[in-house]
Amino acid sequence: MATQRKAPAKGLAEIDNHEVKAATGEKSSEGLLLTKDEYHLAQLGYKQTLHRGLGLIENFIATFVTMNFVSGLAVLFGFAMYTGGPQAALANWTMVGGLSLIVALTMAEIAAALPTAGGIYYWSAYLGGPEWGPFLGWTTAWWNWAGWIAVVPATQQGATNFLFSALQILYPNSTILSKGWFSWLITSLMIIVAAIPNIYSQTVLKWTLRTTIVTFTILYISYMVWVPAATAHHGQFQDRTILTTFVNGINESDPPQASNAYCWIVGILFGAWDFYGWDASVHLSEETKHAGASTARGMWLGVLASWCLSVPTLLVFLFCIQDLNAINDAKFSNNFAELLVQTVGRNGAAAILIICWIDNSIQLCVCILSAQRVTYAIARDGVLPGSKYLARVSEKHKMPVNAAILVVVLGIAIEAAIIGSAVAFEALTAVGTIAVNISYLIPIVARHTIGRKRFQPAAWNLGVFSPFLAAIASIWICFLVVVLVLPQLYPVTAVS
Repeated sequence: MATQRKAPAKGLAEIDNHEVKAATGEKSSEGLLLTKDEYHLAQLGYKQTLHRGLGLIENFIATFVTMNFVSGLAVLFGFAMYTGGPQAALANWTMVGGLSLIVALTMAEIAAALPTAGGIYYWSAYLGGPEWGPFLGWTTAWWNWAGWIAVVPATQQGATNFLFSALQILYPNSTILSKGWFSWLITSLMIIVAAIPNIYSQTVLKWTLRTTIVTFTILYISYMVWVPAATAHHGQFQDRTILTTFVNGINESDPPQASNAYCWIVGILFGAWDFYGWDASVHLSEETKHAGASTARGMWLGVLASWCLSVPTLLVFLFCIQDLNAINDAKFSNNFAELLVQTVGRNGAAAILIICWIDNSIQLCVCILSAQRVTYAIARDGVLPGSKYLARVSEKHKMPVNAAILVVVLGIAIEAAIIGSAVAFEALTAVGTIAVNISYLIPIVARHTIGRKRFQPAAWNLGVFSPFLAAIASIWICFLVVVLVLPQLYPVTAVS
């Protein structure tokens, strides 16, 4: 039976002393056999504390569900229709998906060699060596942690918008659905509910991850079969001109302040919000069997599958639009609801939106999972205040409960920003995207600069293509960070 070997507790300043090795049949100081995964983790400086009971399926699902395009396409579909319209939406989504796959491949190469929970900050610390490692690790830890903390309320707010849109269809005269405090309350309650699988046991978490396949399948079939069938029955499909239709709807003043080119660039958020978070596979690596290969494959396969399946889905949405102006003029919490009303009718739209709410709420479990594991991992190295308590795991199920509680509390507090702001939701999505992507950039650059001699590629690697792909990934992330801090409505006021 495998045992939990006590590897020396190393801070970020000492990580540079570790050698990355892989072996089978090594023994602990107590003389008991270690698995290859446990030995590899011990060589990275950590003992096996979390329960290693997940496989490639769960690891793949973690990345796939974090992006979860069946909900992700719908979350900012209304936003995309006025920040460039169909033309910019299709181009941006396709471009972002392809570039994100390149980023995922460069990160997967590092993950295969250094599979640890919260691994991105560890990668930076290791690759930085004794001189730069502590600073790069600390910086990456804070960026990645802050990003995932922001992702939690943003994801659930997207889910709440689905629920409220369904209720607005069924109860159009209801006034409470327009209240910011009520939206905050519902979102906060769902954040608490979504944290339960990450607190109770890994078995519950495993089945929660697999449940997402059910909701994904229902929504995917609805989009690819029901929506076009209903359109053919009582409406008509758009011709090819819909793909060249551009809408600049970010100007609320006359004359307009933002150009069409600026509007197009702002619309990049549509795809950027969905195509990231593949480090969810990394954060499960200490709970995954055959962690190096499984984590790497889980990352890039999740992105590739999402990209290949989502582009045709978006095309179906665009060709099924009956009235683009009505979508942009609608007053739903999420104007994707108007597209559904135009195609499958009011009751059908409400049904699909309810399933979107359930699906996105389950997706939140995975987002909390990542935020929780990052909190646990960096607390283990003393990065956060109160690290001693945040790094504790439950005795029975080996779950980092205290870390989950902190994620929930901060998520609920940040979510309060939606009260009184017209752009808080989009801002939250942008903040999470910016912070997480910056945390990706640091180890990617370090891998090919100061850490190129220290890095020992695993069996799964990019070979001679690695520097070329890393350069593309780095340029893309830098561009993305600049784009996502730009104002999304003009004129800029306290509300916008």
